[in-house]
Amino acid sequence: MFEKDPFIFKKISLDDFNFLKSILQDEELMKLGWGKTYCDLEVKGWINKIIQQYDSYGYSYFIVEEADNKRILGIAGIIKTTINSATLNEIAYIVKKDYQGLSYGTKIVHQIVDLAFDNFNLPQIVAQFIPENIASKKILEKNGFTYEFSYQRNQNGLLKDHLVYQLKNQSLSEDKKIMRNNEF
Repeated sequence: MFEKDPFIFKKISLDDFNFLKSILQDEELMKLGWGKTYCDLEVKGWINKIIQQYDSYGYSYFIVEEADNKRILGIAGIIKTTINSATLNEIAYIVKKDYQGLSYGTKIVHQIVDLAFDNFNLPQIVAQFIPENIASKKILEKNGFTYEFSYQRNQNGLLKDHLVYQLKNQSLSEDKKIMRNNEF
């Protein structure tokens, strides 16, 4: 568990099955990011994969709670991904529908960036999304990410255009950190 005000990032376990099922089986939430929903067996497999990632490199997705009232806002984290044969650290997040459009996504990404750079000392992180996902583009740009390239990603047997944005750790000068912290 990591506490980064105003959120708590809790490691996912099999005890979180019902909550994760509510996200991973929500067609509206999953369509933009993952292009599919998960059956119960796939949800359990996904949870086991996340637990293995904690063991392998110390991070993955986390359940995101508000620290003051324990409201569960969604999931977010850092995952290893392969893009064009390169292994990269990717920031990923899903905010529950009830909390979208209320700046939670921007604030959660801000805290995950800090977690990636401050706790895990990652040199850079990327994010990828389909061009139609304008909300993610805005969230990432508010957090200092810049466009790097686009590519065709195999998503459930279909090639889909994806934009890749990047943020480098060394590019966060003290002035930019102050600017990012004052934006919220």
